[in-house]
Amino acid sequence: MAHDETAAQASSSIRPDSTRERIDLLVSRVLRWGVLCAAAIGAAGFLLFVLRGPQPGDPQSLQELLSLRSETFATTLPAMVRGISTARPDDVMRLGILVLILTPLLRVALMLVLFVLERDFVFVAISAIVFAILLLGLTGSIGR
Repeated sequence: MAHDETAAQASSSIRPDSTRERIDLLVSRVLRWGVLCAAAIGAAGFLLFVLRGPQPGDPQSLQELLSLRSETFATTLPAMVRGISTARPDDVMRLGILVLILTPLLRVALMLVLFVLERDFVFVAISAIVFAILLLGLTGSIGR
């Protein structure tokens, strides 16, 4: 009888939800590091603006930098990459914003994987719909 109790305790110590706990831990780390990276990138862009000073073609003041004027706003990924490669502070800060936007998108993707692993198809469907809406919104396909 004691052997059966020991076996039952041993089997209960094996956690059936260890996959869920690992993904929950991964999700929390993704959110934490995503926000920290976004803040660091944004701060680097701001520091670059302050230390380098206004350059021709760049925003000339902090107020202009913070405004969303269409002629200074890189709206495509290639334009933003070109701006980052030439150390444009506003584009570096926009990269920080993009990382901040992509963080919850990655969270939804991870939760979608978790629900697939758990075979919880109601939440798979809900997560897939939310993921699709976020992707469409990010690409500008909806919400115009």
